[in-house]
Amino acid sequence: MPLGLLLVWLFALGTRLWGLGRFDTLVFDEVYFARFARNYLAGEPFFDAHPPLGKYLIALGIWLAGGFQPWGYRWLNAVVGSLIPVAAALLAYLITRRQRVGLVAGTFVALDGFFLVESRYALINVYLVFFGVVAQVVWLWGQQWKARRWWALMGTGVALGACVAVKWSGLGFLLGLWLVWGVQRWWMPQRQRYYTAMDMVLILPLVVFTVYSLLWLPHLAFHPHSNLWQVHAQMFSYHRSVASTAHPYCAPWWSWPLLLRPLSYFFQRVHTLSEAVPVIGPPLPMADTAWVYAVHAMFNPPLLWLSTLAMLAIIPLARRSPAGQFLLLNYAANFLPWVLVSRCLFLYHYLPAALYSFIALAVVWDWAWRSPPWGRALSVVVLLLIVSGFLYWLPVYWGLPLTPQQFFQRMWWRSWI
Repeated sequence: MPLGLLLVWLFALGTRLWGLGRFDTLVFDEVYFARFARNYLAGEPFFDAHPPLGKYLIALGIWLAGGFQPWGYRWLNAVVGSLIPVAAALLAYLITRRQRVGLVAGTFVALDGFFLVESRYALINVYLVFFGVVAQVVWLWGQQWKARRWWALMGTGVALGACVAVKWSGLGFLLGLWLVWGVQRWWMPQRQRYYTAMDMVLILPLVVFTVYSLLWLPHLAFHPHSNLWQVHAQMFSYHRSVASTAHPYCAPWWSWPLLLRPLSYFFQRVHTLSEAVPVIGPPLPMADTAWVYAVHAMFNPPLLWLSTLAMLAIIPLARRSPAGQFLLLNYAANFLPWVLVSRCLFLYHYLPAALYSFIALAVVWDWAWRSPPWGRALSVVVLLLIVSGFLYWLPVYWGLPLTPQQFFQRMWWRSWI
């Protein structure tokens, strides 16, 4: 498995670093996050609707790169994003004890377009998912080595505190662990329980809250007239004020597993490939456009749709399968709370839940692989579909030049544009 994980990581790292600085402009929410990171380095106060850790890390990348330029504010995101497939593989292995499931799950995440796009720009969702998955890996590791339970609990709390310090939605990973622990406490005999009620109800939340609060201290140092309570009141007020149709790419929660409304992060029309990108000036009429540069933040369609089906297949198996319970409960914890949110939502809010559906697909894939002859043939077909989907939509993940006809061929539904 170590060699397989290394290959998965190298593939993920290469696809994320290739051509990282080719668009010398701020893309989508980089106009906020990259600039906020620069404000930290310059000591300038500002208002941000999210907790600060993601911007600290982008600022660290800028500082280490020696300047505010595309490679500088993107490279650390790419490195962290390349580690998510590895973390997902470890998570899948720990809940199934099957190396093949782990490697297939990591490969699926590495072949997904949304995780790829999010890793290539100065955005913060990759940090949210990375810290959340690491927290759950450490928590499960503590179950395996019960003698080290205390250290695992502390590590879980630190990672979850960092996750929530990227976005409040990181609480979904904590909710998932609570649900899994509650089911284990209900079903398992006393001698097989790993974490106590004090561990999960008192100590873990206390560590999460402490780490989260401490990570606010550098931000508050730039805002001497604000305290933690005031900042959170402003953030909460902002999110309550965002309308459900505040952005053309708003997508309701129920549409996410169906991939009905991805996001366009960059779009530029040019006459010839010799023109600099981004081209400064008014957009060309489509009739005069020879080439299109487009970056679409969207999942690998075959992967997402098959994963949605796999998640449904896991439901009847969850009662007698600890791995199925873990996946179903964590998927629900990161997906269903969005039902209660009335503000504008985007497809990237589905990233944490989608990761569990990818692992569910790996579990079903492995079951089929072990069911010859038809199961193994079906597994090969599924893998070919996912690889083909990744290669077919790769130009709109990387922003490669396409003719208008080639671009629209990849936009299967009108809602994708």
